[in-house]
Amino acid sequence: QVFRHTLAATALAVVLTQGSAQTTRADEAGAMLYAQQIKPALEKHCAMCHDGQSRQGGLDVTTRERLLGGGLNGPAILPGNAKDSLLYKLIAHEREPGMPYKTGKLPDEVIAKFAEWISDGAPYGESAAALHEGGNALFASYIRPLLETQCLNCHGAGQVKRSGFDLSTRDALLRGGDTGPAVVPGNARESALYKRVSHEVQPGMPFQAAKLSEEQVSRIREWINTGAPYDGPLNAKVAHRISSHWAFQAPGKPSVPQVKNAAFVRNPIDAFIASEHEKRQLRPMPPADKRVLLRRVYLDLIGLPPTQDEVQAFLADNSRDAYEEVVDSLLSRPQYGERWGRHWMDIWRYSDVYGSADRSSRPHIWHWRDWIIESLNQDKGYDRFIQEMLAGDELAPSDPKIVAGTGFLGRNYYLYNRDLWLQDTVEHTAAAFLGLTLRCARCHDHKYDPIAQEEYYRFRAFFEPEDIRMDRLPGQPDLAKDGLPRAFDADPRAAHLDPPKFKHVVVAIYPATYKFIRGNPDAPDKEHPLSPGVPEVLGGDPIKIQPVALPLEAIYPDFKQYVQQDLLVQARQEVERSEVALAKANRVLAKSRERASDTATNPKPSPKGAISSTGAISFDTTVKPILEKSCFGCHDLQKQASGLVLESAESISQGGVVNGPVVLPGNSGESPLILYLKGEKKPRMPLNQAPMAEEQIAVVARWIDQLPEEDPATALRKAEDAAALAEKHLAWARANLPALEARIAAENAKYSNPPDARAEELGELARKADRQASLLKAQSELAKAQQKLSDAVNTKVANPKEERAREQRIDAAGEELEAAQAALNQATTSYTPLGVLYPSTSSGRRLALARWIASRQNPLTARVAVNHIWLRHFGTALVPTVANFGTNGKPPSHPELLDWLACEFMEKNWSMKALHRLMVTSNTYRMQSSASDPKDHDRDLSIDPDNKYFWRMNPHRMEAEIVRDSMLYMAGSLDLKMGGQQIDDAKGQESRRRSVYFHQTPDNQMVFLQVFDGASPIECYERSQTVAPQQALALANSKLSFTVAGLIAGRFGGVSTASAKFVATAFEAVLGRPPSAKELSLSEKFLVQEEERFRGPEKPVWQDSATGETTSHRLRAREDLVHALLNHNDFVTIR
Repeated sequence: QVFRHTLAATALAVVLTQGSAQTTRADEAGAMLYAQQIKPALEKHCAMCHDGQSRQGGLDVTTRERLLGGGLNGPAILPGNAKDSLLYKLIAHEREPGMPYKTGKLPDEVIAKFAEWISDGAPYGESAAALHEGGNALFASYIRPLLETQCLNCHGAGQVKRSGFDLSTRDALLRGGDTGPAVVPGNARESALYKRVSHEVQPGMPFQAAKLSEEQVSRIREWINTGAPYDGPLNAKVAHRISSHWAFQAPGKPSVPQVKNAAFVRNPIDAFIASEHEKRQLRPMPPADKRVLLRRVYLDLIGLPPTQDEVQAFLADNSRDAYEEVVDSLLSRPQYGERWGRHWMDIWRYSDVYGSADRSSRPHIWHWRDWIIESLNQDKGYDRFIQEMLAGDELAPSDPKIVAGTGFLGRNYYLYNRDLWLQDTVEHTAAAFLGLTLRCARCHDHKYDPIAQEEYYRFRAFFEPEDIRMDRLPGQPDLAKDGLPRAFDADPRAAHLDPPKFKHVVVAIYPATYKFIRGNPDAPDKEHPLSPGVPEVLGGDPIKIQPVALPLEAIYPDFKQYVQQDLLVQARQEVERSEVALAKANRVLAKSRERASDTATNPKPSPKGAISSTGAISFDTTVKPILEKSCFGCHDLQKQASGLVLESAESISQGGVVNGPVVLPGNSGESPLILYLKGEKKPRMPLNQAPMAEEQIAVVARWIDQLPEEDPATALRKAEDAAALAEKHLAWARANLPALEARIAAENAKYSNPPDARAEELGELARKADRQASLLKAQSELAKAQQKLSDAVNTKVANPKEERAREQRIDAAGEELEAAQAALNQATTSYTPLGVLYPSTSSGRRLALARWIASRQNPLTARVAVNHIWLRHFGTALVPTVANFGTNGKPPSHPELLDWLACEFMEKNWSMKALHRLMVTSNTYRMQSSASDPKDHDRDLSIDPDNKYFWRMNPHRMEAEIVRDSMLYMAGSLDLKMGGQQIDDAKGQESRRRSVYFHQTPDNQMVFLQVFDGASPIECYERSQTVAPQQALALANSKLSFTVAGLIAGRFGGVSTASAKFVATAFEAVLGRPPSAKELSLSEKFLVQEEERFRGPEKPVWQDSATGETTSHRLRAREDLVHALLNHNDFVTIR
């Protein structure tokens, strides 16, 4: 095959050389014919449609090579064969459509001259060498950049060559790939490359991308027909020819348009909207009813409906600024932050930690959620939001209220996959703030936007040093209970696990960023490390990265004074707990000795085995099915999480590798298993499911309580061991307190400013005290490990299947024994610091990136933010693809309005409250969503059925959180307490807190919220809206719905209010409007019918929601009416 290609290339060179030296008289005659008659005819009759610019049908007649290349229908001329040439057939009208198009057939003598010229070889007066030279020029000016931007990423030198094909050099092009030669020089029609780019053969190229334009395909054909020359190797590049895309240009603030409908214009938003109305002859809807408008703006801004008093006050206030005053009041309420915090949590993918705290978030991430809410209520500028989320630790490293914003980065944490962690960080930073689908450039150059694969990895380089740590907060030294997850820049390091139990995992921090070949982390291009950079197409000033020198509080967080005090309190409490534990252990020991002495004097038969499967409550038939349903996913013989197996009474008695015994026979109250199941001891069981029902836990507890006590001798041995361990632990706790005090004194002297002269002396005292405490700790751990090993070795298994768990316990105990022995023998030359010391400088990369994103020169940031806010007020975005402002996204419906709002947003210091106020006070926002008589707007509906141009307000469904919160708020039972730890998602029917505070992860969400399309923590740039049967069932049958209905009915007068007044009040409160005459009549009849039904002999059994006692028939009927209204479409719709 190589021989054939070489021969073909040699033959071509010979032809070119001969053609250069041997121009015949026929060529000269033909060239004269062309110059005198053919060229003028082409220019007069053909070039207007088929020149280098127009190229209709892909055909350009201005040069011979382009005629040879032809257009969409193939070559236009076949030199030496006029009869079969397309050009001749068209001008001779032998083929439709005849040419010139619609201007009449050429004279016969002109057609004859064309036939003569083509038959003579269609010479242009050019030699073959000149023809080849033209091909070189075409390659340099057009083909080279085309191949470099569209093909070379998959078919270039140094890449993973798809199909074995490399076109970076002409030799490689001629060799071809797995399917043979790619080009036949001089014959595009037979060239595989041409067939692929023209989509004559599948798969068409570029692969999985838009087809090349007609002009691009035609130029490739022309180039191949000239011999496919190269002027040098190709280099992969990104196409910048599409950088004129609207979103990549910095927004300029357009002039507010002048419109005829001046009465519609309250603020500039209305002028832009009215301008589009007038262009399309659309008539805007009239203003909404005051009740409808008030409910709309309340739900939009604070996520709660207005109270009846608030409605009546607004209806009675006829002042000009009444509505604006309501808006200002709502924006000043703390509930605004909760409502809009949930919107931004959607966009920024908020998720609580889940699983084993190793992926997709960090423990205590709720501090970031509270930061979002508090920042919104403070009206923090959006630019500051971005800077604090991406680089709060570099911006204000000593301020936890700012550093908390870096929870945005902690949200993407993934312990066991650093590349996935940074991949999510890169791609969702770009999507959330810039509206860019940067993920499309991870494996190759972006197929639509002018972003190179290299630029993707340069963007990643901003985050390469990033890590997440947990800092202590005042009053809580135990990081398992609380702490502040925050970002910091770590020193480069290798990954490692502390074997074999993986107690401590260290994630690799790479020293440099490399491009991954085809996105494969296992194939980094280590020859070309990349520095941080942003996509060139977005322009702006060059990014300046300056390292940030960190204060001591950021370098050594546990040195803070409040941490020192909290550690001392913790150490004192440990002494107290240890003293109590020893006293308890001694009491148990005394009791055990007494029982053993009694048994020796009066022997009694002992039960066989400590735990039996039989008894009043059978393990096999009663307890095992309960545990099987909830816990076997982690604690069966296959998984054995923590070495704990719950499949038999015997395996339960053995406990687990990590946490020891889980059952104390006869003592369910202190049995760890019961504490795990109740969620009072971590980790909660079951781990990723709803908690076990209380009645089921009670059954397991009763089974534990009925278990027989151990035989006296065994019980005495265990009591002696426990007392000995408690004594050793107390000895350590008593030594640890003064050792901690000495370490604190030494550290304060070491880091004092000016230096403390006693630092060296205090350091030596601390070393000695710390060594003594460490020895006592090691002795305590050694004794504990020895006891564990002894218990594991002496454990009897019920069947061979449980041998694996026993072996695990033996291995784990042995490892603990080795570790304790090593600690006992370890020599120390210094004392233990109070905590970890982190790097003294941060790279400054993330701060530089954050400032670039939040810059007023950035063309995307303000537009993207404005579009998100507009979507959530008006129900439809100005740019429909809210997370894709690139060339493959949809263009804005109102580009001038979008740019005006973006500029206004930045000019007002990125104030979101100012932007909200501007939007919700516009006439555009205040319009009706539907006409009282639909026929009034039939014409507008036919012109703009999708309301793209906002001639009416868009009605939309309540989000999940508003549905639940509104129900509780109307019932007077919504707990408005703000902030704090997440609420268990399983307590959705019991908790009265706002929905924003519920625990949510990709695996678990509160069921009621999930049914009503709650946000997906994986990605939710725009909420989906569905109408599903489960939603109706949730409102009709849930405990929440029934409870709320009873409370609402009681609040609106209960049985003391007249029926008509009750109906009117219920409609206004639940639906936000009074009932129609028909609705009032039907509702009154319904109440009468329901009262009669409850008086009948077959009345349903029912109890009052508040007291649990049977209540009046009238109140029950009224509850049913409220319940029906909660299921009305008008309740869940914001009009």
